[in-house]
Amino acid sequence: GVAVPDGEAAPAVRFAFEELKLVLEPGGAAGLAAVLTGKVPAKGRNVAVVLSGGNTDPAQYARIINGEL
Repeated sequence: GVAVPDGEAAPAVRFAFEELKLVLEPGGAAGLAAVLTGKVPAKGRNVAVVLSGGNTDPAQYARIINGEL
């Protein structure tokens, strides 16, 4: 298992929105955050990441997307 703090989950949510056109809640982006931060090594490997959940407060989501969180 890998721990991902909120400060690493928010950029993953933003990445999913901007690059993948997906709406994710921070908890649903934890696996993506682990890969993006290098906590789970992915270079040269085939990696599957489960992305889930859109159950997030709209105001908080807007702050994440705008880079405020």
